[in-house]
Amino acid sequence: MEARELYKKKYEAQLHEWSAKLDVMMAQTDKLTAEAKLEMKPHVDAVQSKLEAAKAKLHGVAESTDDKWNTLVEGVDAAWTDLKASAEGAYDAMKRHEKRPGGPS
Repeated sequence: MEARELYKKKYEAQLHEWSAKLDVMMAQTDKLTAEAKLEMKPHVDAVQSKLEAAKAKLHGVAESTDDKWNTLVEGVDAAWTDLKASAEGAYDAMKRHEKRPGGPS
């Protein structure tokens, strides 16, 4: 299998994993108080947005020419790093809400 295809499969698997984690995060958010839900919404929206951006970058892998491959890889890697940072921030915010008195147990 060609390196490009392996790269694409690796990130497709990771995107699938992050999509599942986002679903869990959204389900956990549903259990929070109304105020906490409002505070979490920007975090969840950011993760969704960055997940879609990463998917779009990855889609370019199949369509890229050899001369654009390195630039594309850098873009996908940057999108992935951005997605992870956003998701970690959302998870941290979720943990703060869950530890508050009256938060979910």
